[in-house]
Amino acid sequence: MTDAANPAEQFVDLQFPLQGYAVPYEYIDALWAEVRGVLPWMETDGLAGLHFLSGLSPGEGEWYISGRTRLALRLARQQVDLTSAALSGARLQLGANQIEVGAANVRELTHTAVLYARFVTFAATAAAPLAETPMSEADFQTLCQQQLTAMGLTPRLICGKAQRAQTSVGALHGFSLMLAGLGADATQQIQRHGLGDERKRGCGIFVPHKSMAAVGTLE
Repeated sequence: MTDAANPAEQFVDLQFPLQGYAVPYEYIDALWAEVRGVLPWMETDGLAGLHFLSGLSPGEGEWYISGRTRLALRLARQQVDLTSAALSGARLQLGANQIEVGAANVRELTHTAVLYARFVTFAATAAAPLAETPMSEADFQTLCQQQLTAMGLTPRLICGKAQRAQTSVGALHGFSLMLAGLGADATQQIQRHGLGDERKRGCGIFVPHKSMAAVGTLE
C-alpha cells in the first residue's frame, strides 16, 4: 500500500544528534519550550509529537549527553524538510546548558505486532484537571481501552511502571504501556495518533517494541 493510499504511512520520526554536556533531570518542559520556539506550528498540530530524549546517561540531578543521544519528532512526512532546515544547527537552552542540534535523519515507521510507549498520561485534559495523586492502574487501563475502542482497535494491553514528570502545567502521572496483537493498519494508526495527552511533552508516542532503544528505554 502506498503513502498516498494510506495517510498513516505519511508519518515518520525525524531524529537529530545532539552535542552538549547534560540536561536537567526534569528536562521535558524546557525541551518543548525550546522546540516550540523554533517550530511554532507544532503547538497547534494535534498529531505532531516530541519524543523523550534517547541515549542519556543518569547523573547527579541531571542526564549526561552521549554520542547516542537523539532528539526525535513524530510528524507528517511533508513537514520533514521545513523542520530539518529550522532545527539543524539550532542551539537549545536546557537549564544551565546549551545544546546544539545536528543534521536530521528520517526514520520510517515500521509495521510490528507490538508497540511500546515510555509514558502515557491522561492527566492533562479539559474535563479532568491535573490530579494531585497518581491514577490507579485499573483506571489507567480503562481510559486506554476506551480510546482504543473508539479507534476500532482491540490489542492486548501490558502496563509497565508508574511514571511521573514535573512540568509547568503540573505533575503528569501515568504508566509505560505495551500494546500487543496489532495488525499492520492498527500499528500505523497507533503510531500516528498515539494514546492519551501531552504528546508535545513526550507522552503517548508509540514505537516498535524491537526498536525501543532508538528513542529511549524506560527508567
